[in-house]
Amino acid sequence: MAERQATCVHEAGHAVAFALGGVSVRRVAVAPVGAESWRTDSGNGRTCSDLWGLCVKSELVLPRQLLRWLMSEGGLQPDGRGYEIALQSPEGRAQVEALTPRQHREIRAQMVGLLAGPAAERIFRLEYLSLGERYEPGDTAKAEALAWLLPGTDELGHAARLAEITLRRPEVWSRVETLAHALEDVGNIGDGIRAFLPAAEANWPPGPQVFAG
Repeated sequence: MAERQATCVHEAGHAVAFALGGVSVRRVAVAPVGAESWRTDSGNGRTCSDLWGLCVKSELVLPRQLLRWLMSEGGLQPDGRGYEIALQSPEGRAQVEALTPRQHREIRAQMVGLLAGPAAERIFRLEYLSLGERYEPGDTAKAEALAWLLPGTDELGHAARLAEITLRRPEVWSRVETLAHALEDVGNIGDGIRAFLPAAEANWPPGPQVFAG
């Protein structure tokens, strides 16, 4: 039961942080109590069978020219890896450097939302911030891949710290707890999910320089 509660908090953390950054959340779901296996629609016609909880959100939208280049170079992987290949050639670096400040913010919003799941679970378990999982599959690895598209030298660390600090804001954590409790009861929330989520905050999340200043 405690593990399922932690999963509910994890997925609620994702959803609340994504919403703050303006990333649309469509559904959150967890496996039924006592389930030994679980399958659910993970969006885009795919079925997920290797997780115990899921937060379905809108995908990151990059410029078409950059996406076409990444596809032609093998830089788009199903698990979110491959963006670093863009920095290995002058053409790729030029396209990444052409990303606008608004696009940087949208990438950070995706990163913070990804990292907010593990951060929420740490808060629930009374654990401290750790990036020890950064090279393992999962939310942190996906966030790390996105960091290649940003100009800062510690974008992953910044996003992780921001995720935890933001979730610890009382009004934000209250949202996480409310959604997690509802998810624990019903197991799946799609219609009506917006009622549990905060409004997007203007110009959030900030970049490392703004956050430090």
